[in-house]
Amino acid sequence: MKQSAVEPGTTVLGVEITKRHYHTLYSLAAAVGIDRPRLSRLLKKLGEIPANATEVDCGRMVFEAATAVPMVEAFKTAVPLRDVPEYLGASKRQVEILYREGIVLPLVPRSGPGSVRHVVFGRKHLDELLARIACLPEVDRSSDRDFHPISYACQRGAGRFERLFTEVLQGKIPAFRSPDRTGVGGIVVDVGALVGAKNTA
Repeated sequence: MKQSAVEPGTTVLGVEITKRHYHTLYSLAAAVGIDRPRLSRLLKKLGEIPANATEVDCGRMVFEAATAVPMVEAFKTAVPLRDVPEYLGASKRQVEILYREGIVLPLVPRSGPGSVRHVVFGRKHLDELLARIACLPEVDRSSDRDFHPISYACQRGAGRFERLFTEVLQGKIPAFRSPDRTGVGGIVVDVGALVGAKNTA
């Protein structure tokens, strides 16, 4: 039975509530282990509570458990922008480009409240990106092809980093991964073939 912010184990109209469907601010704070004032500020930052809501207003609000708990948990384990380059095995410049182009998305949308300061990224989102890179076939170093990282390909005139990276993920450009590096820095492409294809296009 779906009840608003009713504790599991409570009987309502003869039916026992076995699963919580909604949380108050108080019960959500207990469920995610964040004190109520801090959780209130976080939910305002996430746009779940109006910025001008009073403490009384916040106390009256209810939040859907299925979305609120995972959202707050994701924020608790989020990766700050400064740590994303190391997490993704990318340069700071590459991460700035991926962020600007909307390829790596922050937990709080850039147009939303609190999006300018304390930019953070969900580990699940970053891990999904790393998993896609990890699925690339391992490079065959015995081949005589001109394999180099994407950054080198950009320097040699193969195209802009964001375009090459996107087309690698879409499977439009043949790409491989280096066994001695992980993440973005481990992607290698045939630079000669890419530059040649661009010059003949």
